[in-house]
Amino acid sequence: PRFNGGDVVVLGAGDTAFDCATSALRCGAGRVYVVFRKGFQGIRACREEVEVAIQEKCELLPFHSPTAVRIDEKTGKIKSLEVQSNQSSDGEHNGSASIQCCAVISAFGSELSPGPLRDTLSAVCEMDQWGYPVVDPMTQSTSDPSLFVGGDLGGVTNLTVEAAADGKLAAW
Repeated sequence: PRFNGGDVVVLGAGDTAFDCATSALRCGAGRVYVVFRKGFQGIRACREEVEVAIQEKCELLPFHSPTAVRIDEKTGKIKSLEVQSNQSSDGEHNGSASIQCCAVISAFGSELSPGPLRDTLSAVCEMDQWGYPVVDPMTQSTSDPSLFVGGDLGGVTNLTVEAAADGKLAAW
């Protein structure tokens, strides 16, 4: 995909998340935010992936969890991601924030559990009987022409390297 200067949020702290972050910059993102629940000690990505992302000016937001994806009612496209702080000195949440963005990339291996991400996907694209987006295996596209899906959400990929191949396929 081409981001045409729009900002992108990547969720996760593994190699895939940091690779997605730097790839988003190469696809024209203006700014890229990497949002993850734990602190820097919880980053599972190899040091080199993290260093590249930092060198390329990705912004890291540790101790934050996504709470909602906001959609522009006129265009049907993502306009922001709401996040909640996971850390404070007194054990309470420090508050929430809204990150303006044109795309949210979920880059942690998991199943698509019921919740905000599944709700958002089902509102914008066709879902299969297992609750995953229906994906064209030749292009990784969904029924929404602006939404591409790969990796675990694509339903067939089990390895990070295969998920990366899905991304390459979608980019071509």
